[in-house]
Parts: sequence; C-alpha cells; structure tokens
Amino acid sequence: MVSLAVPSIGILGSAIVAFLILFIIYLLIIGFILWLAGEIVVGRRVTFGEALGVASVGTFLIGASISLLGLLLGGFLGLLIFLLLVKHYFKTGWLGAIGVGIMTIVVGVVVVFILGALALGAIVALPSIPGL
Repeated sequence: MVSLAVPSIGILGSAIVAFLILFIIYLLIIGFILWLAGEIVVGRRVTFGEALGVASVGTFLIGASISLLGLLLGGFLGLLIFLLLVKHYFKTGWLGAIGVGIMTIVVGVVVVFILGALALGAIVALPSIPGL
C-alpha cells in the first residue's frame, strides 16, 4: 500500500494541511462570488474583505446551526444568519441582503458554468499524449 503522507507530519498532518488548503481556496471563491454579488446589488463600494468576512463567519455559523439543529430548522436559521451577516458587513437593509443572496446564487451558477466550460474546453483542446 502506498502512503501519500509527508514523512515528517504523518497522515493526519497531511490531511489537516490538505483541508486547510482546500478551505482557503473555498473561502476565496465564495468571497469572490459574494463580492461580485455585493458590487452588483449594493449601491456603495463593497470590499473583498467584507465579502471574505461574510464567507468565513457564515461558513462556521451556518455549519454549526445545521449540525446542532438539523437540516430543516438549522437551514432556516442558517439563511437568517447569512442575511444578518450580509446586512451587517455590507451595511444594507433587509431587501439589499435578500438581493445579495439572490444575486450570489446567480453569480455562483454563472461562475460554475464558465469554469465548467473552460475545463471541458481544456480537456477537448489539449493534445493527447501518446502512450497514455
């Protein structure tokens, strides 16, 4: 059996490092999507730091509410938490927060579609390597 662990930190350490790297990438992508949605909906200039704040704090609070209260009640509370975070960080009202939430979904779908199209284009357009 082949171990993919870094010898100095072991398997658990490698898993923690991989989790942290993926979590940072996740926060950057969600932060970008929130920032873009905030720029489109909110009338004032929204900073990327504010979007990262919503993404990071929201991830932990929404995850905690779902894990503690179950999917239905925790999901509803998570939606309320997201709207409150957007309302606080983006300094907007309830309608602005709901608009940012809706626009976040739209922007997220567009970004996923574009990234999927680029990945499919890269798979189709890359030359094949003989023998592989």
